[in-house]
Amino acid sequence: MNVNRLTALHKLRIIIASILACSLVASCWAGELKPVDKNRPYHIYLSFDDGPLAGSKDVDNAVKVEKVKINVFVVGSYVQAFPRMREYFQLYENNPYIEIGNHSYSHAHDEYSVFYKNPKSVYQDFGKNENVLQLKSKLVRLPGRNMWRIGSKTINDVTSGSAAADLLSKNGYLVFGWDIEWQHDARTGVPVQTVNDIFNQIEKLLKERKTVTENHVVILCHDEMFRKKWEETELKQLIERLRSAGLYEFNHLSEYPQQKENGK
Repeated sequence: MNVNRLTALHKLRIIIASILACSLVASCWAGELKPVDKNRPYHIYLSFDDGPLAGSKDVDNAVKVEKVKINVFVVGSYVQAFPRMREYFQLYENNPYIEIGNHSYSHAHDEYSVFYKNPKSVYQDFGKNENVLQLKSKLVRLPGRNMWRIGSKTINDVTSGSAAADLLSKNGYLVFGWDIEWQHDARTGVPVQTVNDIFNQIEKLLKERKTVTENHVVILCHDEMFRKKWEETELKQLIERLRSAGLYEFNHLSEYPQQKENGK
């Protein structure tokens, strides 16, 4: 076989390999998450519970730098008990990117089953938190419970607490749960899932239409998870990953769809 023929065969192999590679890339992209309408992105709601805590100042600084809307659900007893927490709460109040919600005054004293036995007492505890902290919104999240009372949506993770959620909703509160929890080590505050884990979970839920509201994802975090320098924190990495995808918009929970059934 002469040299020219060998060269021609070599070129042919390169062309075939390139075609196969392009086909593989195309098949991968075919399974990617894509917006139904490029003018209507998917909506991300970053929410932080149990604050103010160690890490609240870092979260406050982060959202100012990144200009990202977030929600924080605060506990009044923490604010009143510790001067540093009062300082952090004031940072929240003065940050235009932060929307503050009610996470109860007592955080159920961390005795959830006992706390939820008396729905009226739960309602009063949330009312106390609203008055003490002079909260402006009616956004609430129940301590230790993933429950929803938004528009026509009524969702309970367990039975305990459902009557309290009903009572809060009846009195004008919007009760929010979450679609994904970014878990953390309670002792160290270190996130359990990696940034890739969370990003992939978000995409999987959206693809499979398994979020509470289609095209909307509520993520539960805690302030104490992000106490590194901002350039090193996993929160910054997730925000950058979501932004680089070009599919997502960060919103406050006050912007979450609240339609009633039959348009009511």
